Formats: sequence, C-alpha cells, structure tokens
Amino acid sequence: MSNKPNIFRLATKELSQDGFFTWLLQWADNEHSQHDQELNETAKDFVRLLLGQTTDYQINKVEAGRQWNNIDIWAEINDEYFIGIEDKTNTGEHSEQLERYKEIATNHYKDKNHKLIFVYLKTGNESISTLKKVIEKGYSTIDRKTVLSVLNKRPVTNEIFNDFKDYLTVIENATNSYTKFENVTSEWKAGEGFFMALQDKLQDGDWRYVANQTGGFLGFWYHWTGTDEIGEIYIQIENAFEYGIKLVIKIADWEPNTETLYELLNDIKPFAEKNGLAITKPDKYRAGATSTLAIIQNAFTLDTNGHLDLDQFVATLKKLEQTLDEYCTDK
Repeated sequence: MSNKPNIFRLATKELSQDGFFTWLLQWADNEHSQHDQELNETAKDFVRLLLGQTTDYQINKVEAGRQWNNIDIWAEINDEYFIGIEDKTNTGEHSEQLERYKEIATNHYKDKNHKLIFVYLKTGNESISTLKKVIEKGYSTIDRKTVLSVLNKRPVTNEIFNDFKDYLTVIENATNSYTKFENVTSEWKAGEGFFMALQDKLQDGDWRYVANQTGGFLGFWYHWTGTDEIGEIYIQIENAFEYGIKLVIKIADWEPNTETLYELLNDIKPFAEKNGLAITKPDKYRAGATSTLAIIQNAFTLDTNGHLDLDQFVATLKKLEQTLDEYCTDK
C-alpha cells in the first residue's frame, strides 16, 4: 500500500470517523444506488451488520445523522429500526454514558414502533474484559476486523471510502504484526495485538496503558491470588517499548516493606525452580501500594526468525500460575 496522502491519517479524531460512518449510512438509502451502485450495496451491507440482519433483508429508506442528544451516530432504517451508535477510536467508554444514551432513545421512541438497536463500534484495540462490560449494558460490539470484512466485500471506486478502508487496514496490519517480536516492543499497535492474542489464548486477563513517571507502559495482568497475611499476588507483563518488556510477579494490598519483598522472593524461589522457572529481584526494590516482587528470567524466547512462540510463552505463564498457587497453598 503506497503512502499517498490519506485524509484519515490526518483527521484522526473520533469526529472524523463519526463523519465517515454517518456518510456511509446515508449512502445505504435506495435513492443513492443510481449515483454509485457498489457503494450503495456496501453501505447496505454495513447497515445489515449493525442490525444483525441477513443478506436478504431489504433496505429502502435510511436517514442518518450525528450528535443527537450526544449519541455519536444515529440512523433510522425503513421506519422500522432506530440504531444508536457509540463510535470509538482508541478511547474506551466512560461515566455511564452508554446507559444514558439508551435511556434517552428508549424514552424518545416509546410511542413509536421502532425496534431499538444499540451498537458500540470500535476501530481501535480494546481489552475483551472492557467489551464484556459494554455487552452487559445491552450494546452489541463491532470491531475493526468485522467492519473491514464489509468494506472489502466488493470493489468501490469512491476515494473517501477507499481512504478510510486503507486507513483501517494499516491499523489492522500493524496490530497483527505482533508475531515478529521486535514489533511488540517498538510499535504500539503490535504491543496491543500481542496482548489481544494472549487474552484470546488464556481466555483471561486484562490490559491497558498505565501512566507513570518514566513514560508509562502497556500492562497485562491476571491470575490474582495471595493470602490474608501476605496480601494479593498476581502476574503482570509490562511492555515499556524501547525500555523493554518483562514478565513479573506483583504484590498489592499489603503492608509495604522492602524486607518483606526479600523474604517473599526467597520463599517463592524454590517453588519457581521446581516448576523450571528462574526468578530474580528487580534492580531495586521499591515498597509501594503495588510493588514488583520478582522478574521471570528468559520469559520471552524467540526463534531464529525473531518470532515469539506464543504457545511456549503460555506454557511459561502456566508454570508461573502453578508456582504462585503452590506457594500460596503452602502458606
């Protein structure tokens, strides 16, 4: 894909994306098939995706707009459906906004016959655990890969359409480039892609950006355990990009004390060794609300092509889970 100027690489705000999706929805109206039939058909496929409808569902009339009662995008289809879309690039949902939008639309349509559909449309990357919360609020979630499958269905010659499709494809490819491990520690999207693949393998865990004094990191954490007397112990992966990536054991909800960290490290070491893991203390112990208790050595082994074997890494994580479980049971 050439790097010709692309409006969406320049207009990266959610409003630009709102504009594109609203424009695409408006193209689904039957009246516009005469102007560009391929675009009209693709727009109809997009509407069916939002509605969860099959390919034989006929779409005739579509009205769509932006920012109705703070709802990013709205559409009425065939005077039969109302769709409320929360459109996100990289930010997540916040402050009960989804419940509020749903309530506003439900009240507005209470005397009409429209079926109400609420969609959380996310073109950036997001943790599964965040998406589960969105689903619990009565929204269906549609991700970038699903949107691209519709946009790629047939050749469309429209420049705006193709610019947006290319823009999403670049993000998709960058996210999927995590298989080469140097990308994970040099490209943000690849770092996210790695955590998404890991979450998929483990069917567990959560990830997001964590801010700190040294510039922050992309963090993944899971497997909370511990004891009443020690506190909470869990597994964390810290990807600080150019500063490197590490697999660590963390402690939280405890009485912060450096001596305790040394003691715990010595207590856990034999369990780790029994499970074939070498653990070491960080450069410097810092006793805080959450502290790094140990770093797992040689956690990321690469093949000759610089690829991380994800299954091998998951096996290492399972050994670490076992180590913490055995240690906590022993206490």
